[in-house]
Amino acid sequence: MRKFLEPRPQGTECAVCPIRQFALFKVVPPSYLKDAQSRRTDQYHLPARRHLYEEGDPAEMAFTLFDGWVMLYRSHSDGARQGLRVALPGDFLGYMPPGEGRIHHAAQAITNVVVCGFRQPDLHEMMEKHTELAAHITRIHARYMVSCQSHMLGLGRKSAEQRIAYLIAELYHRLINRRLLPADSPSMPFPLTQEMLGDMTGLTPVHTNRVMRKLRTDGVLATERQRLTILDHARLLEIGEFSATEAE
Repeated sequence: MRKFLEPRPQGTECAVCPIRQFALFKVVPPSYLKDAQSRRTDQYHLPARRHLYEEGDPAEMAFTLFDGWVMLYRSHSDGARQGLRVALPGDFLGYMPPGEGRIHHAAQAITNVVVCGFRQPDLHEMMEKHTELAAHITRIHARYMVSCQSHMLGLGRKSAEQRIAYLIAELYHRLINRRLLPADSPSMPFPLTQEMLGDMTGLTPVHTNRVMRKLRTDGVLATERQRLTILDHARLLEIGEFSATEAE
């Protein structure tokens, strides 16, 4: 594992985990949670900007994101990064099916994060014993695939303003759906840097800054100190061509 991962002194137990209803063990019966807990290697802290894993790393560990935001991305041959997805608490990271020896993407902490670690062989064994867990992992990866496909479609078909509006709307509704944000709150945490926002939308930091400035000038949103306030929700959805049903 990464040298920057530090075990958390007092890890949260699976049975009382506040994000379990959105995470991997959502489908695990209470009677099996103790066994699942015993297979967790630990809970770990990872500082912002550090990598949880990099593209091509051995597929030895998988993680549930307990707290914080993580950017998943792939690298082009010239070193440029293409963001795939912003992971939020409850997301499952780094898992590869049996027979896949390497991880196909990288995961970088956007904020300070806490993750729960599991050895991949233990997960494969649990899936053999509990078919509902295997089915749930399949559903998780299917949702992630749909999300990545939506972003890829946007890169080819949408304007810069549409791409950024879509990403903001998607993150906002995902936070609400996971009860990480009150349903009536117009304000949300927004720790993405201009560079990260550009990586997620296929834009340069300069172009990203120009679009964000236009959205502020048009009264669609406001930003201050890693927070974003949506001033015109309907207009944001219209610009991004986003439907709330697309958020998971």
